[in-house]
Amino acid sequence: MDLPSSVEDEIAEIRKNFPKVNIKTSTKSFMIASYQRTQFTALTLTLTFPEGYPDHSLIIDINSDKIIPPGLKKKLEHDLAADLPLGHHQQVITVITRLVQFIDHNKFVPCWRELKQCLSAVKSQNQHGDSSSAPKSSIKIFEGQGKIILKLHQGLYFYHCSIIVNDGYPSTTTHEEWGNACKLKMDKTNFPPKIEHMLTSQAKEVVRRMQDGMTSQMAADMSNPVNRPKNIENEKTKEVKVRLTGEKLKNLKKDVDTLSVVRDLREINTTRIQGNATVMARASKMKKEARRAVSKITNNELQKDKLEESNEWEEEEKRRLARYDMKDGNPQPNLLALVKFLIDKIQRLPLQICPCCKSSTLPKEPSKLKALYTPSSECKTAAQKKARKEARAFRPIRCYCGCWYHHDCLNTYMTEPPFGASCPTPGCERRVYHPDWPSDIKQLERAWASHQARLREIDDAAMFL
Repeated sequence: MDLPSSVEDEIAEIRKNFPKVNIKTSTKSFMIASYQRTQFTALTLTLTFPEGYPDHSLIIDINSDKIIPPGLKKKLEHDLAADLPLGHHQQVITVITRLVQFIDHNKFVPCWRELKQCLSAVKSQNQHGDSSSAPKSSIKIFEGQGKIILKLHQGLYFYHCSIIVNDGYPSTTTHEEWGNACKLKMDKTNFPPKIEHMLTSQAKEVVRRMQDGMTSQMAADMSNPVNRPKNIENEKTKEVKVRLTGEKLKNLKKDVDTLSVVRDLREINTTRIQGNATVMARASKMKKEARRAVSKITNNELQKDKLEESNEWEEEEKRRLARYDMKDGNPQPNLLALVKFLIDKIQRLPLQICPCCKSSTLPKEPSKLKALYTPSSECKTAAQKKARKEARAFRPIRCYCGCWYHHDCLNTYMTEPPFGASCPTPGCERRVYHPDWPSDIKQLERAWASHQARLREIDDAAMFL
């Protein structure tokens, strides 16, 4: 095979052997060419032919853009210009071959800047972590496979996972792979399955939503596994102002009438008159009237609450859609957001402090945490069932705001006054929500009042006996 004897011959050979290389401009002085693996992975370079070429080396300049950061640009230019065959018309072909191989074999080209930030984040986390002899977090990179091995450690807890960057990053090459621009796989952990599955699933959802076009913060908020109540306007604690309308005054009058009936009924019951048919008939009639009055008021309030919830839900849906900025539908870089989410939500989880009791939410030993999630099917004896019930009090539970509480601490905080209080964690200050407890303040107040009434009845009965 004849070797090229001129620049024109080199360009012709490039067109033949590398049809995907786009030669935009070629003269006797310079050549501009670009190579694109995907729409998000493309490089453009300018080759300048000095006087005396090919006896002198080519001058290579890579156009700096959002894909190639300055550090990678300088390194790549040095690698492309290394050991060029001087004295032969093979330099252009050598440079183009190296460029194509670099782009095709290095899957991290479109996320090189993010990758460097991920390395810094893991390194910084190790520097600010504890100084014990526990294993440190680590990150390994396999450029040819587009794979990252991430091992997160905090005390005795660990979370090992792998991340594979798709060839079409920050999007995917095929429709079937949509949502897996960064494919996350949990390899090994000693967190309980319930906690691990919840956080791993949210991390995957963050990647999917960012590929849809969301920002990292919006994707984290929208993928929250703890659903936000639909009848709440915003996360900040708001003062509820009650306006006395004619309808409320009317209901209030009915409440007074009903309470009067119930009071008379109690007086009759306390007399304990036996054999008086007139009194017994009156008591029976008053019971029916009281039940009808209470039932009517309750039904009206339930219908009103449903209507208010429906209207508030519609308003909330409008506000949610207004915030749903899709960035024109362009996929957003999500590798750094994924790694930061894993560090913030999983690695730092053992450091969480219960906002109520101010003690560590998770026990220091993973085995004790696992014991808090013992399935009921494994509890055969009465002692085991009792131990499981007692352990539930210390089971970690995550609220909508992202803070972790002990189960009984959260139960006390949610079911006792003041109702609708914000999260006591510094910097959070959002109202505490969880689907296991009612979000309606009125419902919480009624439940608490009913509980207090039962306690008073028990005390009265104890005094009577």
